[in-house]
Amino acid sequence: MTSATTKQDKADFVHDLVEHGNVSEEIQEQLSWSQQFAELKQSYRSALACFACASVAIVIGYDMNLMGSIIANKEFLAWTISQFCSAMLGAVIVGTASDRFGRRICAFINIALLIIGTVVELVAPNWRVWSVAKVIFGFAMGVMQGNTQTYVAEIAHVRIRGFMLALFQFWLIIGVFLSSCVLEGTSRILGAWSWKAAVVSQFGVGFISLLLFTFLTPESPYYLAGKGQHEKVKIVLRSLRGKEPGYDVEADFDLIMRTIEHEKTTRGETVSFIDCFRGVDLRRTLLACLPMVMQQFSGWSLCGNYLTYFLTLAGLEDAFLITVIANVLSIFAVLLSFSLVEKIGRRPQLLLGLSGMIPCLLAITILGWVGRGTLANGRAPAAFSIIWTILYYISLGAIGWTLVGEISSVRLRAKTTSIATITNAVCNLAWAVAIPYLINEEEANLGPKAGAVFLGPACALAVLAFFVVPETKGKTFAQLDHLFELRTPARKF
Repeated sequence: MTSATTKQDKADFVHDLVEHGNVSEEIQEQLSWSQQFAELKQSYRSALACFACASVAIVIGYDMNLMGSIIANKEFLAWTISQFCSAMLGAVIVGTASDRFGRRICAFINIALLIIGTVVELVAPNWRVWSVAKVIFGFAMGVMQGNTQTYVAEIAHVRIRGFMLALFQFWLIIGVFLSSCVLEGTSRILGAWSWKAAVVSQFGVGFISLLLFTFLTPESPYYLAGKGQHEKVKIVLRSLRGKEPGYDVEADFDLIMRTIEHEKTTRGETVSFIDCFRGVDLRRTLLACLPMVMQQFSGWSLCGNYLTYFLTLAGLEDAFLITVIANVLSIFAVLLSFSLVEKIGRRPQLLLGLSGMIPCLLAITILGWVGRGTLANGRAPAAFSIIWTILYYISLGAIGWTLVGEISSVRLRAKTTSIATITNAVCNLAWAVAIPYLINEEEANLGPKAGAVFLGPACALAVLAFFVVPETKGKTFAQLDHLFELRTPARKF
């Protein structure tokens, strides 16, 4: 294919989109809360499908917090390494499997793995078998993260796509909250059933996710279109949006097909992980990975993942109760992020959150140097950690995974999301090893002073995000393709 032919194809594609109003008529207005509610009401079938699809994250949030709390009993710490390593493997495999077998099949496999992992945890007679359970859960976590956002992005209506993609974080924190409540209750049980009862409760959340997904979520229309199953595409589109006033299934189908054909024409028929690092797709891959790096290097591993452990070392006696309170506030923060993501946009929401998280890290660090060990100074870092967590869920927590689902091209979305998931697992693994050493009294003994480790990277990443993270609100995948192909600067999206 010659360069001239490629340019002409792009020009024809853009001309067709403009003729149909898909590029020139971007959805840039700030939707009021009443307008957002109206959009959700009109697109309720699509919203329910996304809600059910994202619900699988509840099991991961549940298990991660369960193990994170048991990690306070230090013998469990080393086993998290195998979990993150297997998550990387799961992400790699689902990047190919999702394109070959479909998003829905991969989601069912994911739920099955979660159930199997729970069974193995429950019957584990020793640490070796327990490690097998962690490997299974890790693999399922990689599959879930690599598949869910791809799936949701492709079945959500563009005007509520950000809201739907943020459901991933909502279900994660719901899982964390439920497991915190269960742990508070089971902590009064004597013997092995103190933790086994908590493990058994995972069957409940897993069953809820399976039930929702089975009856509410169809296959991705983009996957079906890529496989040439055109009639099935229209059936799915009608099931998702057929009840919306004025909805034109033929126009929607035509846009999907022209977007896919354009990407094939300009970038080739075959798809591989290497394609994610070629040409304009390299920028999109790096942008998908950036939020994953930002989440970990802006303090999540200290203020979020290890909040219970951190608060215990800070001198608080009832760290589990504080964690439950933090979870409730975090749920409120996630719900608030829903109302902002389609109102002010992804980019402002991300940057505003970071501008509040950085001062919290600074305060935690300073408090680590002043009067450490007193009750008052044990509570102050805890308070700033909770504030940081709320700001995280409003911004980086919700927007990070939203951008992962939106930023890539259609043909490479599954693989780009997998690469972002691998990036997330690598960062998680590094800090899972480092944080206990940094804050443990018997090791580096930094305590709250460990906030200094994140302060510099958080500032640098915030500046980087200002210059490179674009606004994706209200733009179709065809529009995003067009803007990236023109190499439009982030601040001009």
